[in-house]
Amino acid sequence: MGKLKDRQTMKKITILLLTILSLNSCQSGDEQQTVTIENKYSVAIPSFLTKASGLNDDASLQYQHAWKEFYVIVIDESKAEMQKALDDNNLTETYTNDIKGYSELLMNGFEQAISVSHKSEIIDTTINNMPARLLTVSGRAEGIDAYYSLAFIQGKERYYQIMAWTLSNKEYEYKDKMNRIMYSLKEL
Repeated sequence: MGKLKDRQTMKKITILLLTILSLNSCQSGDEQQTVTIENKYSVAIPSFLTKASGLNDDASLQYQHAWKEFYVIVIDESKAEMQKALDDNNLTETYTNDIKGYSELLMNGFEQAISVSHKSEIIDTTINNMPARLLTVSGRAEGIDAYYSLAFIQGKERYYQIMAWTLSNKEYEYKDKMNRIMYSLKEL
């Protein structure tokens, strides 16, 4: 009878250990999911994020994990829409219809929306054969200290703005995940 009880106890411990291990592997957050938006672009994001709405009305992609305080959006717009916005607002002498002008216009608007405490240097790079500009910003928006990772990408006929953000105190926890998102956008 003692051996049967020991065996049952061992089974319970084994099941408990397997459960803990499987929960930990699910929570590592290194798994990725690729999201495709229409036939325009795809982006790889952490698998713990779920589809959202209400983060930004202009975004074609919105994902979040509210409990982890991790959010990501992508806004895409045609180069023709950008040119129309520049023409309609008499901004053609201030901003050019290229990756530099697009990123400067959006960053000026972004900096008016939040109180910036730190802004990194802009990195001019290439993402999947497309000109891109990347930067990070720490600031206060609506009373909350946040950390933002931003990418502006120039595709063949479209511009893409990727923004991922979290609370300032979670910057180091999510910085690498945000960077992987920025470099994952592919035009289809």
